[in-house]
Amino acid sequence: MVGLTLSPEQVRAAPPEVRRWLEQEIAGTLGFDPPAHALRPPPQHLVGASLEEARAILQAIGGLLPVVAVFFELGREAAAGPTPGVRAYRLAELQRHTRLSAPEQVLAALEVINDAARRVRGDAEAVLVAPDPRGVCFVAEATSASVLRLWQEIVAARDLGGPTVAAAAPAPAAGYQVTMPGGLPEFAQTPGGG
Repeated sequence: MVGLTLSPEQVRAAPPEVRRWLEQEIAGTLGFDPPAHALRPPPQHLVGASLEEARAILQAIGGLLPVVAVFFELGREAAAGPTPGVRAYRLAELQRHTRLSAPEQVLAALEVINDAARRVRGDAEAVLVAPDPRGVCFVAEATSASVLRLWQEIVAARDLGGPTVAAAAPAPAAGYQVTMPGGLPEFAQTPGGG
């Protein structure tokens, strides 16, 4: 038998798949949650969103920053779900990554996202994100891929990858306003502004 000791800093710095593996090993050893393959997605009409639908959903929720944060979390790498083509996200991770203060806030954001998806698709039964009572939510891989692609497009369009971004962006001051053409934030100088 070999023992291994990791500091909390080392665990936090580990890649997501390593953290998930550690979590599963510890939970299994202590008899907590069942393994991912034992989870079953709720019997709902889980749908995958195309890139165009993801854009429309973002447009619909664009004014709700916490909901937008949860929406983009759906593009993160996640554990494989119980069936092919489905990903599983832990609500606690979504809460931590979005800095929301309670799981109920995450669930409320997911419901807003589902409502937007229903309107965009014109399907009152559609569910983009299916929460599970065990603290997991399920998302179609197509949705995750579309959300990730949308995020990458936004970053590329704003040229947020280079070191000159801070120098090129106008400082938040009087005379600037945020506009949302096409659902994406842009800064524009107002007449007479500094």
